Amino acid sequence: MREVAPKITADQVRRSAHPALRPASPVGRQPVVKKGPGPSKLSYRLSRAWAKPMLRNAVLVYLPLVALALVGWRVVANDEWRGMIEAKVAALIEQVAARPEFAVRDVIVAGGSVDLQAKVRRILDLQPGTSSLKLDVEELRLRVEALGPVERATVQFDPQGIMRVAVVERIAVVLFRDAHKDLVMLDKGGVEIGPAGPRADYPELPVIIGEGAPQRVGEVIELLAAAPEILPRLRALVRVGERRWDIVLDHDLLIKLPEIGSIEALSRIMALHYGEELLDRDIAVIDMRLPDRPALRMMPEAAETYQIRRAVAALDGEDT
Repeated sequence: MREVAPKITADQVRRSAHPALRPASPVGRQPVVKKGPGPSKLSYRLSRAWAKPMLRNAVLVYLPLVALALVGWRVVANDEWRGMIEAKVAALIEQVAARPEFAVRDVIVAGGSVDLQAKVRRILDLQPGTSSLKLDVEELRLRVEALGPVERATVQFDPQGIMRVAVVERIAVVLFRDAHKDLVMLDKGGVEIGPAGPRADYPELPVIIGEGAPQRVGEVIELLAAAPEILPRLRALVRVGERRWDIVLDHDLLIKLPEIGSIEALSRIMALHYGEELLDRDIAVIDMRLPDRPALRMMPEAAETYQIRRAVAALDGEDT
């Protein structure tokens, strides 16, 4: 078969003669790198930096706080701005507080006597229409509890515009005659409730006298619980030297109790009374300050009669 030689043009000859005009060899040619769909180096570094919690907190938290502090400092430093802002805030509060849904329509007091409920209303002094936003509920509660007859209280404002006050009234257990010889009522904790008025209005309450007696009301309750039979005859319990009690019964019978073990000593006296009617005899003083050596002091008339009987018995005379 006949071979056909390729035709060579004049330009191809010139290029082959000059190396600079020769086409680049495919082996030594550098490949062209095309940009892919991924992020750039800058965006990648920024995303890596944003992933750090410290940078995020600095941008999202600390930077706004610093800006807010600078603005606040600027406002505070300027008296005119500060006064303007305070006036606007006060006007806004007044406008909101004046709305009818925040007005107090009524005050309801629950618990305690009728007189105590009237005192609570007077001490609160709330007029219909008063805005509840201007009221301090805690201050109102403390004001109510400052009343002597109130042991504790709760104050609430309901959505219907009703101020509800619930009180627990103190119960008087004793009467205390103070330094001015006035009678005041005390509860079981020794807290003063108020003036008592005439003694005849409280026949069921015992009277205590003496310095430090109000702080020992609990002991009085225990003593009377150990000897309830003496209540109808009881005139007073006297605190002596802030250490012990003297019990004064009718007919001027005085029972001196010890500083320690007073309840036991009174129980012994009541046991003797049940067996020998001790408290019904002509005795002026029963001294139990020394529990091992109790002493009795007779009435003057009874002592005189006793001496006469002893003298007659010593003369072998007839007992009269």
